[in-house]
Amino acid sequence: MSFVTYFVKYQNQYLMTYRIALTLAIVLFLKGFSTSLKAHYNPKNTDCVSCPLHVNDDPVLFTVNGKEVRVSEFVYIYTKHNGDKADFSEASLRDYLQLYINFKLQVAKANDMGLDKNPEVQREQNQYKRQLSSTYLTDREITEKLVKEAFEWSKEDRRISHILFTVNETASEAETREAYEKAKRVKNQLTADNFAELVKQYSDDNFSKNTGGDLGYFTTLLLPYELEKAMYNTQKGQNSEIVRSKYGFHIIRVTEVRPAYGQVQLAHILVRGNDEAAKKQVDSLYNVLKTTDVFEELATKFSMDNSTKSRGGIIGWVGINKFPADFEKAVFDLSKDGAISAPVQTSAGWHILKRIKAMKNPTYQEVKGELTNKIKQNERFKIVQDTLTERIKREAGYKLDDAVYKDLKKILEADANFLQGRWNPENNLLGDERAIFTLGDKNGTIKEFAQLAQRSPNERFSMNPRTLEAAIDRIMGKLVAQKCLEFEETQLDKKYPEFKALMREYEEGILLFEVKKQLVWDKASSDEEGLKKFYEANKSKYQWKERAKATFYTVKSKDEKLLKNIKKAALKGNADQVKASFNKDNAVVQSSEGNFERGKNKELDELKWKAGTLSKGYTKEDVFYFAKIESVTPATSKSLEEARGYVVADYQDQLEKDLINSLRKDYKVEINETVLKGLVKK
Repeated sequence: MSFVTYFVKYQNQYLMTYRIALTLAIVLFLKGFSTSLKAHYNPKNTDCVSCPLHVNDDPVLFTVNGKEVRVSEFVYIYTKHNGDKADFSEASLRDYLQLYINFKLQVAKANDMGLDKNPEVQREQNQYKRQLSSTYLTDREITEKLVKEAFEWSKEDRRISHILFTVNETASEAETREAYEKAKRVKNQLTADNFAELVKQYSDDNFSKNTGGDLGYFTTLLLPYELEKAMYNTQKGQNSEIVRSKYGFHIIRVTEVRPAYGQVQLAHILVRGNDEAAKKQVDSLYNVLKTTDVFEELATKFSMDNSTKSRGGIIGWVGINKFPADFEKAVFDLSKDGAISAPVQTSAGWHILKRIKAMKNPTYQEVKGELTNKIKQNERFKIVQDTLTERIKREAGYKLDDAVYKDLKKILEADANFLQGRWNPENNLLGDERAIFTLGDKNGTIKEFAQLAQRSPNERFSMNPRTLEAAIDRIMGKLVAQKCLEFEETQLDKKYPEFKALMREYEEGILLFEVKKQLVWDKASSDEEGLKKFYEANKSKYQWKERAKATFYTVKSKDEKLLKNIKKAALKGNADQVKASFNKDNAVVQSSEGNFERGKNKELDELKWKAGTLSKGYTKEDVFYFAKIESVTPATSKSLEEARGYVVADYQDQLEKDLINSLRKDYKVEINETVLKGLVKK
């Protein structure tokens, strides 16, 4: 149910309900929804000449004080609200139309009250617009491509070795070129058999140099993207082309390929230490687990991992290349859910592992959301951002002013501090409003460039190549990307009908909430005189049913004679007298009292409602229970205080009806009957 349709259907809810409904509405909307207007609107039923409200592509269905509501908006809301029950029958359409008109009338009232100008309302609307916009300001096609690529790669784990030719991030162009030429020479020497030998001779990776460059097994999203691409695009036993990463240049060799191990939800018990005492303790725990399923209990009581013991030892989901090799092997050797490993030793001590559940060979839909989120946090997402920027530049008619750009470059050439870590632009830059480029209705000015450059020391100082031209290009790219997103945000309601629809729902929903708060909810809570009048006029609605005052006895004894005597005493006297008689040595008898309407207590409903009636009673876990009806009160009216919650709710409903009736009188509503009948599905 959407935000608007929630209010159309449930118009008398409170503030907290509104907030919950709003959150729910957004979640449901973002699942996606689409309806073809052509499937439901038949233009043959509309006479364009005699229909003054008709617009060929999207006719007006109704107006409120001249404000138009078109067919597309109504069909969208009607279908989303009714779901499978949206049969487009005339009765269904007319019923929902009246509800939607009531909604629009209240929005119109909110605008007339100036609530749309309320700073808090505008702040909420703008905040949500920014949040919603962020989901659209990306290239969805490229994102989907990267997600599918990662999914396909995730089906295999690959073991790789490499030869690394280190290039420092602050290396000069000459040093970078020298490292690359060295990599080329080594690449030309490679044969099927000499990779390990050349690793020892040339690799700058001291950690893998003595193991033939072996790095172990990897899966998707563990390596920098260029290395991952090389790993999955190279056949087993083959060497990759030269690959650049932030560490330098690599030549990668794929040595093993296996079906992906996937992920395991893991729990463990940790006994710290690697001495004999630790080994003895972990063996003792393991022997208990061989015969008794008490893993969580033992983890909570004995595990020395304080971060997991409080949740039964659960670590969470683990994949490959996260833990030492012996630990990882033990994890993935667990063959079924619930399986427990023999003690495994690491530098932290001894572990007993338990597999909670495993995720192997998941479907694309099962992992799409997780992969998408990971990719958005991954450096490869820059591909998506760059693609989006280039598309917006084309669509918005990006144009660089060469003369202004040359002036900017000339000014910066004369500034020796520009390529330093700290740089403060001169006033002539901060006051220069000339546009370096234009993008739709957006400009990127020299002033904005200078401000961005001041905030971007990495682009000026730390990144290679460290030349004036490269630094200017990096900052220009950053400024262009920002302006592209600003421009695209202004186009979202034109490009994406669902974005426009949701923003309309949200904005109007906020206004509806505010007008209801002021004219209905607050009034119902604060108008005590009006509430009293409403109560008096409707007092017959607020009735107590027949009520019984009852005492419930609990007797901790199985002695039949004692129980019989206690019941006899309860029949003659009250609970205090009974307890005084039988609780001299210990508290044998306990009691509680309450008033109950007929139908509210099953035990009492089975009795004859007459003062002095005792229930037969029952025994549960050596405790005897019985009840006594002390008195019966006939059905009577509730006082205002007793019925206040119900009265306030009903008073709100009445104020709601009064508001709608007054708005129907104050605002002119016109319905285009011809267009409405064109929506009817025969």
